Amino acid sequence: SSGINAEWPLRPGVPTHLIVLDNSAVISESQRTLKVSLVNPLGVTVKDSTAKIISAKGSGGQAIFTAGPMSGGDGTFEVAASELTRGVFTAELGFELPSGYLAPDNSVVKVKCVLPVELKDATFKLIDVDDNRILLNNDLSGGAVQGKADLSTRLIFDFSLADGAEEVTLHQVFVRFTNTKTKQNVFFIAQADLKKKYTIDLNFRSAAAKSFGSVGGQYSVDLIVGDATLPQAMVIDVATLNLEIPDSKEPAADLSKQAKPEITHLFRQPEKRPPQAISAVFTGLVLLPALVLLIMWAKLGANISNIQISLSSIGFHGGLLAIIAIYVNFFLGVNMFTTVKCLAGVAVVTFLCGQRLLSSIAAAKKAK
Repeated sequence: SSGINAEWPLRPGVPTHLIVLDNSAVISESQRTLKVSLVNPLGVTVKDSTAKIISAKGSGGQAIFTAGPMSGGDGTFEVAASELTRGVFTAELGFELPSGYLAPDNSVVKVKCVLPVELKDATFKLIDVDDNRILLNNDLSGGAVQGKADLSTRLIFDFSLADGAEEVTLHQVFVRFTNTKTKQNVFFIAQADLKKKYTIDLNFRSAAAKSFGSVGGQYSVDLIVGDATLPQAMVIDVATLNLEIPDSKEPAADLSKQAKPEITHLFRQPEKRPPQAISAVFTGLVLLPALVLLIMWAKLGANISNIQISLSSIGFHGGLLAIIAIYVNFFLGVNMFTTVKCLAGVAVVTFLCGQRLLSSIAAAKKAK
């Protein structure tokens, strides 16, 4: 055997595979070209093949490559971005292959265009909330600013992020305060409004213990911006702030463990009970049906001596008495859940004994 030839034999059904070269699926200002290679299963480029861009659009419909032939040949092709637009694009490629080769299973390449952003329309304010006096108002055009704040100070930091002339919103935008002595970091998320304007509004009176742990001193203030469509995360030095916070007697970590104030609750006073005479009359009216039942039995000549003395008879009549007793207890104050649990067990026994008793009575009558 002469071994395997690097030139894959041109027999029907030879598969091909699309490879992106040099991490070129990430388009930027310094790297505007997408490079791909078409190879056979041995990794050898497919000669005498051509490639073209069918479409390359993002979610908003914008195109990053112009539809048409790609330059290059012998299995290696490239195309330059026609316009740099931030986002993720789906580039669909088409190929013309020599006889005997199959088109690649996947001819779609995800292309990401990353572009830097710049800080725009920045305003860094320190306001004394006690007399509504502006202590500092700077647009950061001269770089990071110096400032002083205490518990009566409010910080407002407004800014926009611009991609050229267009303002954008990105996934991760927050401001970091770093204590230059303890290296403690405190983060605040910047929220964008409908006009894509970001704002940090911080009242140091409420944030001193909760966020800063009552630790004062000098803090460096940085704006941190991260997004998948940025070449790299941005860290912008905004200010150096001398934060004057009174020392806490207790360490910040122990603040949450202090005893909370006792909560006292005054329950509603119970309603006045009716007079004893009314209660007695009501009880008599409730028991009146039972008295009427006994009187009617006596008039109709109920024959109690005919009651059979058997296990089923005792169980049935005892179950009826138990059910009446459960209802009496419920009336006197037992809650509904306890009543239902007791009734469930007694009712089953009463039902089974009653069925057995009726069957025995019917059988006795039939025997006579």
